[in-house]
Amino acid sequence: MSYLGHGSPEKLEEALTKEQDADFMVYTEGLCYAAVCSSLDQAETVARMRRRPCGTRGGWTLSDHNKFADGKPNPCPCEQHPKTHKHYLFAA
Repeated sequence: MSYLGHGSPEKLEEALTKEQDADFMVYTEGLCYAAVCSSLDQAETVARMRRRPCGTRGGWTLSDHNKFADGKPNPCPCEQHPKTHKHYLFAA
């Protein structure tokens, strides 16, 4: 197995958690969608997700859906830190 090009489960896990911190957190990730909480500007948030391993050739891109499943806009203010953080929806 290639583990998305990382060679081992350990290296894949390291790549997935490498860039997460208080300013950037992937809080939900599935096969086709991921949700991110970030205090970074949109361009840097998108750049970090582009570097994140993904199971598709196109990688993670900001979703063209303009709403989350609960009807909130994409992006939207974070419920816990609305003054500093936004939630973004990405598609693979």
